Amino acid sequence: GFCRDHNVPNRPCGSLVCLWPWDADDDASNVDGSKKSPQNKLEKVARESWDAGDTHAAILSTQEVKRLEPNLSPECQGAVHIKGEIVLDPWLFPMALLVQARENGLTVYTHFQYLAPESHFNEKEKVWTMYRKTSDVGAVPTTEMNTSDSPVPGRIRARVVINATGINCDLTQSDTANCPPATWKSRPRRGQYRIFNMTDKTRFECPIQPVPSHFSKGIFVFSSLYNQIAVGPTALDQESRTDREPDEAVAAQLSNLGTKILPGLDPQADVVGEYVGIRPGTDRRDFQIHAHPERRWISAAGIRSTGLTASLGIGRYVIKSLLPTMLDTSDCGNEGIILAQLPSLERIIADFKARDDGYVTLYGHDYRVTHPLTALGWTHYK
Repeated sequence: GFCRDHNVPNRPCGSLVCLWPWDADDDASNVDGSKKSPQNKLEKVARESWDAGDTHAAILSTQEVKRLEPNLSPECQGAVHIKGEIVLDPWLFPMALLVQARENGLTVYTHFQYLAPESHFNEKEKVWTMYRKTSDVGAVPTTEMNTSDSPVPGRIRARVVINATGINCDLTQSDTANCPPATWKSRPRRGQYRIFNMTDKTRFECPIQPVPSHFSKGIFVFSSLYNQIAVGPTALDQESRTDREPDEAVAAQLSNLGTKILPGLDPQADVVGEYVGIRPGTDRRDFQIHAHPERRWISAAGIRSTGLTASLGIGRYVIKSLLPTMLDTSDCGNEGIILAQLPSLERIIADFKARDDGYVTLYGHDYRVTHPLTALGWTHYK
């Protein structure tokens, strides 16, 4: 697979969808009003996996869960074992995609703050002109392809635009002239995590998740590749698209949940960090992937939970199914593609620690390590 071919660190381990006595369940009753048994609830989870084609999913008893993960709380009432799950580094996976693309001719411009109101689509040429904001105050579009103070171009001409701007996808689309309006609205969903060191009393392999609800998959407890335990994320809708300040009360709740699932966890002595991420939720349940051939515009919005798992499939769908409605892609095959593998994990971490500036070098380019799980893991890795 991709991880093997590109040397992306990962750990095949499976996951456990556990039933806990403290978890509320909106579907706790049968049609006749009687209470669902733990076995009923686990069978529902397993059935969904089987129906999706995962024939290896299996229901485990309390005793079987204990044998698989002896450090888990004995209050677990059983679990569904999803055997095909893996744990990987959440930052190195997209970096592997970027390195592969760059080694095959991709040009990357960072610090390109998009100036949506001035950008436009030329109907005759069927070409977009995308302008960059050149200053914080009184910004105006520049007519030069490159500005004197930056190697980043002042404008980019494009035959097709793919809008994958995360939580701001709807604003990017609605603010751009000649662009079809977004048919969804972004709804930022806040996810807070708490990170702990792993000890012999808390060592485990399988990510632990509760029986999911219609609203959320719930709060996970999982071990990273770097001997750390993550508890999270929460799922709280908020108005702000930028507020990532951890909440003390939520942090206490996450610590409490961690100790309930892993009784050997010391929430004071073992904690090493915390962070908040903002999911690009929308007012629709599904991912919002749309093509507008008449405007040479593709939207890939609302890519939240399972987005990493789905990313290769989403990319293939956009390139193989949507892009051909706008361009001739007959020459977009795999012939002549250079396979770019990441350096060894040990070498990358050694570079990160030696530099001590939050960056690593991959194939001659410097990248800031932006994912807290990766940065915390590498900082404390021995």
